[in-house]
Amino acid sequence: MYINIHTHQQVYDASIELVNLDINSADKPNHYSYGLHPWFIKKEDYKEQLSLIELKVNEKRCLAVGECGLDKLSPINFELQQIVFIEQIKIANQVNKPLIIHCVKAFNELINCLNLNENKVPVIIHGFNNNENIANVLLNYGCYFSFGKALLGYESNAAKAIKNIGRKNFFLETDDADISIKYIYKKAAELFGIDEEILKQQLQLNFETIFKHKK
Repeated sequence: MYINIHTHQQVYDASIELVNLDINSADKPNHYSYGLHPWFIKKEDYKEQLSLIELKVNEKRCLAVGECGLDKLSPINFELQQIVFIEQIKIANQVNKPLIIHCVKAFNELINCLNLNENKVPVIIHGFNNNENIANVLLNYGCYFSFGKALLGYESNAAKAIKNIGRKNFFLETDDADISIKYIYKKAAELFGIDEEILKQQLQLNFETIFKHKK
């Protein structure tokens, strides 16, 4: 079966599609996540935003907290981003659900936030397309990686990284791209040099291990 670990809409293109929902959304896909993205923090209302997330992540079909994280290109004050991210680390640990992370140019700060707040839940870096050094730092911490359309790029960082992180440490996603997850699976199988059915089995095992959830 196909698993799309991070998407912004349910398109029934995979057996499991983990849809990233806005906290004010009335939608209820089969599987979803809630988080406060570092671009969408409201300075005046962030405490109310966090309270709503804390409430909603208890829903059974909400499988993860996120996407959340840090982004140095965001117009939101970086100190405020860290405050909000730390609160979401705490929420994820309270409900014992994985974190789906958005991170841009702030990986050192990301790891510091996770370490200083004694994070115990799995951490998935979504849309990974960074260099080998960053991949190694995150891998040493114990992070998982989710790869999307960047895999399709010729000699992309994502295409190089996926070969080195190990089959137990990754997932595949479409994010907000208008592309089938099946193309991402096909490319990942090519990069690993394995049959696509073997890839499917590995990703199903990864999903069941991290999310303690069976289809």
